[in-house]
Amino acid sequence: MIISPRAPCSMLFLMGFLWLVPCSLYSQLEQLHVRQVDTITTFIDPFDVTDPMHITLTLDLKKYQREKYKGEYLPVHFRYDINDTLCVEKEMRLKARGTFRRSHCNMAPFWLNFRTAGEKDEGSPAAIKRIKIVTHCKGSEAYEEYVLKEYLCYRIYNIISPISYRARLIRMTYVDTGRKNRITGGWAFMIEPENMLAQRTDGIVIKRDDLGFNRMQPDKLDVFSLFQYMVGNSDYSVYGRHNVKILGLPGFGSRGYTPVPYDFDYTGLVNTYYAVPDENLGITSVRERCYLGPCRNDEAFLAAIAHINQYREDIFQLVNSFEYLDQKNKKEVITYLEDYFILAGSLNALTYSLKRTCR
Repeated sequence: MIISPRAPCSMLFLMGFLWLVPCSLYSQLEQLHVRQVDTITTFIDPFDVTDPMHITLTLDLKKYQREKYKGEYLPVHFRYDINDTLCVEKEMRLKARGTFRRSHCNMAPFWLNFRTAGEKDEGSPAAIKRIKIVTHCKGSEAYEEYVLKEYLCYRIYNIISPISYRARLIRMTYVDTGRKNRITGGWAFMIEPENMLAQRTDGIVIKRDDLGFNRMQPDKLDVFSLFQYMVGNSDYSVYGRHNVKILGLPGFGSRGYTPVPYDFDYTGLVNTYYAVPDENLGITSVRERCYLGPCRNDEAFLAAIAHINQYREDIFQLVNSFEYLDQKNKKEVITYLEDYFILAGSLNALTYSLKRTCR
């Protein structure tokens, strides 16, 4: 591969995982006209920063929309603009993912696979082959706001628990080769791959659907369940791993698994127009909170409440300082969260609400 500072954009070859970028390359470009790079050894964690990435995907978007149900990969040219003079480009693949959003969205969420067919794994962390991308779904302003609010759900849980999926916001541009290179764009975000999460937390991913509440670490499960109640999420289940990943962390044995939530477009906080609660829950709107965690004694409930309460100001600071969400939607998020914390200020009222629907 040739790298030249005279090119419109310096091009870095991606060794399997796109975040493998050599820090020394920046100074090399200033000193050399042409440089041959054979190996890339520095691992840069893309989730360590919160500034949006700027990514351009060039693909036959018309074909992707037409064939999204097939579950087959399509070729895509990936370009990540690191700054005004440096970018990463690579041929990759993508395929649609999800259940409801795959059928509902014009731009369905997708897997972005870093490897072309036949490309070999190079070991951890390069063994990470693909990453989930959550898209703006449709072209209206409301759907852009949905993406931003769902991203905030991930960031809020990051504050509450380190055993959580990280997300990175993306300003995505699409070049549609199926429609004469028509350019569209929208907000998106990527979700930390599960093996990165496991490596970061020194845990292992548990792929079993028969684990119930009694197999989870109690205090972690209680905080997880109360967070779901706070953001108004009833679209999940520990048993069966519906919108939940299960981690086995060291030192906790067979009864110490930890649930990790993801997928928040059906929450009251995001409040998508298409989100409707399960009719068996006895609520008519996802804005109504319904606790689906395990029944506990008052001491256990109060411990989980106190854990989240200590992060109240950090959560509000996150939302208030989030510059990409418009004021109307930001106010709605704040008001929804305030309603929870007002209830949490009356412990008897909150514990009564939790006990009323606990499992």
